[in-house]
Amino acid sequence: MPGDETFYPPVQYSPLWFLLGLLIIVIVVTWYIVIAIITRKRARPAPEPQYGPPILTQSARDRYTGFIDQVGSRYRNGEVAYNDAHHELSVIVRTFAAEARGVRAPYMTLEDLRAAEQQPLADTVETLYPGAFSGQDAGPVDIAVERARRLVREWN
Repeated sequence: MPGDETFYPPVQYSPLWFLLGLLIIVIVVTWYIVIAIITRKRARPAPEPQYGPPILTQSARDRYTGFIDQVGSRYRNGEVAYNDAHHELSVIVRTFAAEARGVRAPYMTLEDLRAAEQQPLADTVETLYPGAFSGQDAGPVDIAVERARRLVREWN
């Protein structure tokens, strides 16, 4: 009080506060380390080729050729857009590959197809990409139809 000349030392805090602060810092640092480990990019192994026995009959080839021809005629009649025609052709040849060889082509990227050594299919899909994704005409649809038809006829 006024005029009181006694010395009062500073208030001492409990050591538990220091330990609590240290624990919070450890938790935050651990959190950052865990997030960094969980979200890092891992190398994916290349897909292994999956070749099944040739189960393709002439009737199956004719069926897929018919699907391809339907896309071409629907495009000529104006029932399907340019990009959609290329998308449909890509789906047809990928499904054909799945039936012909047992390859999971409908779920594979172009890089996956090349890694699985499916060269004829990869080349055909690559020629369909510009028409499907560019937003511009990348050549007549009839050329893409003929390329898909050739794959179905010749691929074993």
